[in-house]
Amino acid sequence: MKKILILISSLFLALCASAQQDLMMSQQFWSRINKNPSGIGNIADLDVFLLGRYQWCNMKDSPKSGVLNVQTFKDDLHSGFGVSMSYDNIGVAKSMFNPKLVYAYQFNLTDEMVLSLGLSAGVQYGYFNGAKYMLEDPTEAYVDGDFPLDKETKVSPDFDFGFEFITPRILVGASCTHLQESDATTLKNSRHIYAYGRYIFTINDKWDIAPMVTWMNKEKINVAELNVTGFFNRMFWGGLTYHPDLIDGLGTNPLAISAGLEFQNFRIGYTFDYNFGKVSKYSGQAHEIYLSYSVRNKNTAPTYERFE
Repeated sequence: MKKILILISSLFLALCASAQQDLMMSQQFWSRINKNPSGIGNIADLDVFLLGRYQWCNMKDSPKSGVLNVQTFKDDLHSGFGVSMSYDNIGVAKSMFNPKLVYAYQFNLTDEMVLSLGLSAGVQYGYFNGAKYMLEDPTEAYVDGDFPLDKETKVSPDFDFGFEFITPRILVGASCTHLQESDATTLKNSRHIYAYGRYIFTINDKWDIAPMVTWMNKEKINVAELNVTGFFNRMFWGGLTYHPDLIDGLGTNPLAISAGLEFQNFRIGYTFDYNFGKVSKYSGQAHEIYLSYSVRNKNTAPTYERFE
């Protein structure tokens, strides 16, 4: 076990030397295969997950983003299979579309301990139409030679790798996206490193509390996320998420409030983001909603509890 973790850590250090900003959403942990392909297997069903985000509502051309994940797990193959598609409309002439196929293999280390390794393959489709907008300072178009003056598109191959270590209460994972991309441009993102950990505390037969820490790195940029979620009767949940600004003090510090419920095969969740700090009056608010539906598979046992 120790040798496996050392090997995985070494691989991440070798692959993830730099990064570029990916699509970031508050509720993507519920179906995280667009960031970490090893996340397949957290449920045994055929699960369809749809997440939409509307950011900076009080600003013109505000960003709009979405994620669609479809996944399932085959117990006899120890494997998870899925499709993930993400769309990120930056708002000012630029958008990114990232479809990919996802696969994960699980090693049963003990009866209650699993190691999942995942790989995804797809494309990055970048779109930019600089002709739709006029720069206040025309010289900005020539900074680093990376501002397209006309409509441009680009399709680039895309690969992600990740792992998760799972027990009934502990979840630790890490991933690297856009493995082959060392440099970012207007039309493609470069490597990201993600790492996260969570523990579930059972308070009584009605309540569970799950604190979580997430970290993302791209070159000199580090983004942290501190979250705590409470579950009531395995049906309702509510949580708080804080994104401390690790670069510029209180430059921007989003605080997210989330709530949701699970009923039979359906899940629905909502998150409201509010920014405070130096740029809060410019960054505005954000709304996020997700829906998921699961077709239950009675012949396959989940790796760990569905409601988490």
